[in-house]
Amino acid sequence: MTASRLTTSYRLMLSCTSMNVWGTPFLVLLMMGAHPALTAEAQESAAAYCRQAQAFLTQGKYQQAREAAQRALQLDSRSAEAEGLMGTADFALGDLGLAQKHLQRALELQPGSIAVRRTLGATYLKQKRLKDARHEFELVLASHPDDFVSLYSLGLALLLDDQPSAALKYFEKAYGLKPGDPTPLMGMLEAHLKLKQDAQARATLNELDKHLEPRDPRRLQLAALLIAQGSYGLAIPEFERLRALNPDSYDLNYNLALAYHRVGKEAQASALLESLLGRSENAELENLLGEVEQTRGNHTRALAALRRAAELEPQNEDYRFDYAYGLVRQWALGQALEVFASATKEFPKSVKMWLGWGAAYYLAGRYEDAARTLLRAAEIAPQAPEVYYLLGRAYDAAGSYQGSVEHQFSRYMKADPKDVWAQYFYGKILAARSQQASSGDLTEAQRHLERAVALDSNLAEAHMELGNVLEMRGQMEAARGELERAVQLDPKLSAAYYRLAQVYRKLGETTPAQKAVEKFQQLKAQERADLDREQIQNFLERWVR
Repeated sequence: MTASRLTTSYRLMLSCTSMNVWGTPFLVLLMMGAHPALTAEAQESAAAYCRQAQAFLTQGKYQQAREAAQRALQLDSRSAEAEGLMGTADFALGDLGLAQKHLQRALELQPGSIAVRRTLGATYLKQKRLKDARHEFELVLASHPDDFVSLYSLGLALLLDDQPSAALKYFEKAYGLKPGDPTPLMGMLEAHLKLKQDAQARATLNELDKHLEPRDPRRLQLAALLIAQGSYGLAIPEFERLRALNPDSYDLNYNLALAYHRVGKEAQASALLESLLGRSENAELENLLGEVEQTRGNHTRALAALRRAAELEPQNEDYRFDYAYGLVRQWALGQALEVFASATKEFPKSVKMWLGWGAAYYLAGRYEDAARTLLRAAEIAPQAPEVYYLLGRAYDAAGSYQGSVEHQFSRYMKADPKDVWAQYFYGKILAARSQQASSGDLTEAQRHLERAVALDSNLAEAHMELGNVLEMRGQMEAARGELERAVQLDPKLSAAYYRLAQVYRKLGETTPAQKAVEKFQQLKAQERADLDREQIQNFLERWVR
């Protein structure tokens, strides 16, 4: 159920990213107009080999094109045309370093070659050298403002550089030059999705549907794009169309089920997954079914599916973790502890296994075991914020491990001072070690709590703890301000009302103090005994998704 694994399970996406528009048709466009056609009886000359190389490129025979261009260079080492063709062939073969070398040499010999400059820009795009890519395409557009390939490619470079608004302008101009061309429409769609422009995205998708035949391979690319942008609702019709044409495709079936799940169509997801599992057992399908059934509230079926996924692929870390965490969610903590204990032996460097084990110990009320296990997680991943959130929660009942927890926090604070929860917990830990207003620890505690509030002014717990420290230091007005802010942010934070009542009394404000006490008593009566445990489980729920 981890987000990263579910994303990568869209295997069809691996060959359908924005960068993969540079196939044979686009290579032809990149070099279009650069070379004469192949004559019927080519003579043994550099020009003849260049014509051969151009023809091979058009046919998608890149190795032969490279060999022909190489023969041309052997005959004429200063042939800009041969260098450009060699660079284009290298680009098509994936040898980007050699492609760059030959293309730059071609431009040294013939700076005005539009085709070569396009291909060099495309090479930089593949290398993720986005600034360099933009520069090459901008140079082309400076002299050829209506160059379709450069307009689209500049839009793509901007899109990859997370500038969707700027990219959209170039895609729209390219589409204006070639109405009905799906390539710039795909770019426009991705830009709209990144900009959260749902209506425009839907309109662009409808336009794309008009120009793509049912069996057009770009429909797979389209579905992958929608999934990559998290637009599962828009992706579902695309997957359904693709699946109707290829009903036995595992990838299409799996990803359709996953899309159903992500938009809350759990019944459809479950039915499809059960149908697929009826054909053959599969760990990936069982794991997804476990999450689907968990969402549907079918806990027994969910655990059975998660357990089966882990049994089918015991060396899959994600499946083992998902099963153990499924047990935690069902409050089968004894079993969860056993599964995590076994998993940490087989995955001793897995921080999430140790975190899960520590959280399970905490939820089971075995706080010292929780602290010990979480300290091990901190050794494996000393910069993981999740570790310190759980360690901070476990500190109060960590017993003999409190000193080690404090030491680990001290080291972490030096490395990552921007972790708001760690700042809060470390300030709270320091405050707990001293109850005297003159103590240096309170000054340090106050500094960390103020830092937490500065990092997240809406963190009610940090305001409450800062108010507590200020009260201990005798700064009653400041303490009142922090505590009042805490209850404003979280009206159900009972401990803040209790402390606020104490501050009001010290300030001689009897009526507000009484009201704060009444609110505290009302909230305490409504609180469940396992509220802190619920917070831990909610944290884990957010983290694993």
